[in-house]
Amino acid sequence: ILNYNGGHDLLECVESVEKTVNCNYEIILIDNGSTDNSHIECKNKFQKIRLIENKKNIGMAARNIGIKNNKADFIVFLDSDTIVEKYWLQNLIDSYQKHGEGLYQPKILEKQRKEIISSCGNMINIFGFGYARERGKKDDPQYDHFSKIGYASGACTFSSKNTIKKIGDIDEIFFAYHDDVEYGWRASLLGIDSYFEPKSIIYHRVSLTLEKSSSKKFFLTERNRLICLLTLYSKSTFYKILPLLIILEAGISLYFLKKGYGFMKLKSYFSLLRLYPKIIEKRKNIKQI
Repeated sequence: ILNYNGGHDLLECVESVEKTVNCNYEIILIDNGSTDNSHIECKNKFQKIRLIENKKNIGMAARNIGIKNNKADFIVFLDSDTIVEKYWLQNLIDSYQKHGEGLYQPKILEKQRKEIISSCGNMINIFGFGYARERGKKDDPQYDHFSKIGYASGACTFSSKNTIKKIGDIDEIFFAYHDDVEYGWRASLLGIDSYFEPKSIIYHRVSLTLEKSSSKKFFLTERNRLICLLTLYSKSTFYKILPLLIILEAGISLYFLKKGYGFMKLKSYFSLLRLYPKIIEKRKNIKQI
């Protein structure tokens, strides 16, 4: 579990995890330089958890610390603003053992409105947009079917340690947003699919992190989407979609210029230029594997 000024949400999350049944588990809390002391309060209340403190916020790449510092057979990346049902973990393990290697996500319902779907599996658009299936719809038995998806939501991603080691670390280039899109996409290039397991259920408060700074969220999302396209597509595929991509980018830029986010869109392009050496290196590394 990553934490950055999670407040009461973090306490609710850990409390719900501690009600997990039929599984042996360890909670590793990785704090990204919080200033609200939520991690200290959490450790004092739940003394069995393992607390790792970073001096500064390194974003989602902090999950790599959890990957390297455990002795488990399975790993779950879980957002600090979630709560889980007591059989959530058992159902994910059962599904993995039944369907095989892959990245798995549960059915995710809204924390504030528990009858409303947040995600029944996430998908990837040809231009790199990640989106959640059935978001905003009322939960219904018709959405209770196991299925292959584009990528597992970063709010809760489950797999075996061996599978995660095959895929590799969360890339620090992203900081936040679209890191889960890239992770699932990168996994698929290795022949590792992602799956939706509806028997496992969690609840998520959507967009707690940076929700007061939507311009920063927009900047990161747009920049990171383009990083995915530049590093995960073959050159031939990228050039095939490039004409439509240019039209799309022009439309997005005009739309967000009207919304007051034009500077952030421009900033995302300049950020890509600064990161160009890292993007080339990342592309070479992915091509090698």
